[in-house]
Amino acid sequence: MAGPASGSVTKEKFKWEVSRLRTLPTLPKLLERVVVALEDPDINFASVAELIEIDQSLTSQVLRLANSAFYNAQGSVSQVSQALVMLGTAVTRSVILSTGVLDMKSMGGLPGFWEHSLGCAVAAGAISKVTGRGNPEEVTAAGLLHDLGKVVLYKQLPDAFVHVVETAAATGKSFRAVEREELGTDHGEIAGWLVEKWRFPACLAEPITWHHAPSRARVARDETAIVHVANALIRALGYGSGGDQRIAAIDPTAWARLALTPDVLDAILDRFDADLDHALNFATFE
Repeated sequence: MAGPASGSVTKEKFKWEVSRLRTLPTLPKLLERVVVALEDPDINFASVAELIEIDQSLTSQVLRLANSAFYNAQGSVSQVSQALVMLGTAVTRSVILSTGVLDMKSMGGLPGFWEHSLGCAVAAGAISKVTGRGNPEEVTAAGLLHDLGKVVLYKQLPDAFVHVVETAAATGKSFRAVEREELGTDHGEIAGWLVEKWRFPACLAEPITWHHAPSRARVARDETAIVHVANALIRALGYGSGGDQRIAAIDPTAWARLALTPDVLDAILDRFDADLDHALNFATFE
């Protein structure tokens, strides 16, 4: 496929470049081996731990997550095999893949991005705990990774990313609306290409892909509704930045699905405040 001609319209150039993202990024061989091992129905955590321990950075990441305020208030996990049991295969696989290949904390082009992702993770966990919907650990991971598509865009096509951020700021439009207009896609769809390629389970793939369109979820409806609401909630609270100043409207079907009343919302906010303070004090991914 030939590239865009020199001097072509920026929008068309970006759309052509975005079309190439369907094949990016590829996984290192070690991560492929870890993914395959985690998918084995007769999984042996000791064997998977041995694979992870080949890579010092990967080992550190798993242990930090297991010892974080999200999963273990005591901070007492010292072995990767113990961490795997605590986190579960779905969370372990998704967070290893995403943080092992795409460093979410290096989003220098969007100050406040990490704080937004962390806040969404904590909010999603709080909603799950208070409503009894979804698995708190899994929705926390989905909340943390919900804007994975923005990370892909920033890493692979930095000029397009900056263009979207600047256009959103100049026009007052949402990041997603500018993406659709300028790139012909959005960060949810971009993440969808990636999570399909990496074979994320539905409990994580659908909330990441459809956090702006929760009615499109087919399997993980509760989890997608939770991350959708958490994303809007954290934007309304003004914690971090998602790339624009807009607060997206909450899908009424997602709100109704979670049976969110004023009293329930108050309980969620109380839980969020406590959990966020705990997470920040623990410096989860330092």
